[in-house]
Amino acid sequence: MSMTAITVIALSKGNFSGQKNVSVSDAHVITDSVLRHQVENHPRAQELLRAFLYPYAAPDHDFLFDKGAIKPLSDPCMGDCVRGRVPVLAVGSNRAPRQLARKFAAPNDDDAVPVTFGWMADHDIVYSAHITGYGALPATLAKSPGTSVRVAVTWLTARQLSHMHVTESVPDHYLYRQVDGGKIDLDCGLGLLAVGAYVSVAGYVFDEASVFALAAVPGRQRRFVAREQWEMTRFIAQRAGQVMHPDFLMRLLDDANLRQRIVKRHHGETF
Repeated sequence: MSMTAITVIALSKGNFSGQKNVSVSDAHVITDSVLRHQVENHPRAQELLRAFLYPYAAPDHDFLFDKGAIKPLSDPCMGDCVRGRVPVLAVGSNRAPRQLARKFAAPNDDDAVPVTFGWMADHDIVYSAHITGYGALPATLAKSPGTSVRVAVTWLTARQLSHMHVTESVPDHYLYRQVDGGKIDLDCGLGLLAVGAYVSVAGYVFDEASVFALAAVPGRQRRFVAREQWEMTRFIAQRAGQVMHPDFLMRLLDDANLRQRIVKRHHGETF
């Protein structure tokens, strides 16, 4: 069966836009009412929300991302859709249509991207101890015995994988490694011997040996405290002796040296 001859089922409810730009209406995810009001009324609200909304909304079922369109996949055609492709863990925003729209826009949109979901044992998805150029603290994988975390697997062609390496800033911010696929139980039933993963160079341990899981990613029996992205920005601001305010995030966006000075204080354990 061809990539286009898939079975389409009803989309589950949710805002899973294949458009790369965020909307000010999405600010409702910020539960701090004062901060939410400040963001909604800020002249650079979209830039703020690109950081605060990370890792972005995603369907909780297998789907095919094709030029901005999201087409759910059914099990009968799954094998044909992923055959010959490289399975790569998407522990942060790479599982979200909004981010895929950024990364696989023209001229890198020749092929669709299948995305499958499942659970990974003895691991958690945590915040990396570095700050992206758009102001978010991104995700990375961490060992966590007894924890089970919801993960996605993108199935990439060789060309897509090469492009993904560029978007992940390999080897400056992430290293590409193979991890045990036997820890992953995919909803579709496909088995994995090994799976590619982007592992943070900066590590994931913050001051005082603190490790924080992504609250936006479901996990069971977590060992690490789970926080939202905006809570992590507040944490970073406090550690830097700054007041939590959208203008602090704007400074991070506009000043690469400030981002580097802050993250140097936090480098810790790697995967």
